[in-house]
Amino acid sequence: MSTSPMGQHRLGRHWGWVLAYGIFLIVVGIFAMLHPLATGLAMGVLLGVSFLFSGVGSLIAAFKDAGWQSRAVDILFGLLSLLAAGVCIVNPFSGAVAIVWIIGIMFLIMGGFELAAGFRASSDRGWLILLGVIDVLLGAWAAFFMPADTALVALATLVGFAFLFRGVLLSALAFKLRGLSSA
Repeated sequence: MSTSPMGQHRLGRHWGWVLAYGIFLIVVGIFAMLHPLATGLAMGVLLGVSFLFSGVGSLIAAFKDAGWQSRAVDILFGLLSLLAAGVCIVNPFSGAVAIVWIIGIMFLIMGGFELAAGFRASSDRGWLILLGVIDVLLGAWAAFFMPADTALVALATLVGFAFLFRGVLLSALAFKLRGLSSA
């Protein structure tokens, strides 16, 4: 991707906005990690709203013959999504804990694939098997054994780190853009 010198200068003029957004994300990330209940509440509500839109969309698609499955499947998916939306909106913390369970199940599945790949691999076999075992153990703990209050802290930490690292990355990008404005 090549940008003309004029385009680079124009991008560079806005480096302050990129830096401000990066700093904002860093602050949000720190807040998320320091306030797991607020983060869990926000994530649960966000999940509930997502389910709400998904459910309404599926029902509309089902009755307009625009669904990707049969009408019955679209209606069932829509109703289940609306039920999940109701649960998450009435009790957002249950939605937040569900996110952690989903992450745990994803780790279990990834760990299973890593173990299978490790047993088939001719090189790096030990590392793949070790990674698979770690992912299976973490996944099982998150999906089946983690207490709800610990799940909220884990989710807040993950969300916080995601915002924090994105903010640091954008802040570094802002300084690169600043260099473009003077070039």
